[in-house]
Amino acid sequence: MKPVIGIIGGKDDCSVFTGRLHVLRIIEAGGVPVVFSPDTDPEDIVEVSDGILLTEGPDVHPRFYNEDPSPSLGAVDVERDETEIEVVRLAAGENVPLLGIGRGMHVINVALGGTLYQDIYDIPKAIKHDWDPDLVSPVQRLHTVRIKTDSLLYEILKGELSIESTNEARIAVNSFHHQAVKRVGEGLKQVAFAVDGLIEAIEGKEGFLIGVQWWAEFLPEMKSLYRAFVEAAGRRHDEAQETLRKVIEAEVRGDIREQGESRHSSETSDSLPDTNQT
Repeated sequence: MKPVIGIIGGKDDCSVFTGRLHVLRIIEAGGVPVVFSPDTDPEDIVEVSDGILLTEGPDVHPRFYNEDPSPSLGAVDVERDETEIEVVRLAAGENVPLLGIGRGMHVINVALGGTLYQDIYDIPKAIKHDWDPDLVSPVQRLHTVRIKTDSLLYEILKGELSIESTNEARIAVNSFHHQAVKRVGEGLKQVAFAVDGLIEAIEGKEGFLIGVQWWAEFLPEMKSLYRAFVEAAGRRHDEAQETLRKVIEAEVRGDIREQGESRHSSETSDSLPDTNQT
């Protein structure tokens, strides 16, 4: 059975939506994408999903990392923030594979106690990161990132990377963000950087938990990232099915044992002599 990949979509008054390319990448990788409305109970999302994909969207409201809004803050969706943050916390606690793209990386970081730069131009010497996707195609590679070679992300992408040294490799990516990871959340590590030092990818110290800043769905060389994610979700699905099978077998054995003991007790009772006879 194929793994179910839960995607929390955006919504308006008439519809719930997500990027079509995310859906295609999940299907290509062998998963079954299911898009959830932000008003779905986070526990329900995690319960039925073998993996969680968090995608692009509005800014994360700074109240979730104990800051007031900056004048440079863009559009926000607090309901979606609340749902996705709780989904991340639940999924991380149950080792459900997580992949965050763009905003999704920010949500993962904030959910696990990290903070964000509300606007990257608060950082001296920042290069241009906030290209307009209406003016610049997302298939264009707009700047390079350095990926640490001791990371899971490197192991997944190494066939596509330019190896610079034993410590780092490079790849060119698109770039459509004006916020960025500031302090990394608990249990996370920085694994990729732009030339200005901005964090471009994070991952968990164990399991499959990866966030990337670029829009991976538009870059063919990133298909391996979706494959690795769906494969991790598939392994979790198989493990959950095996655990369920063992539980059912144990319950069946227990029922059979109880039935046998009950039958033995009944037979023993029937074979006892009737002491009331004279």
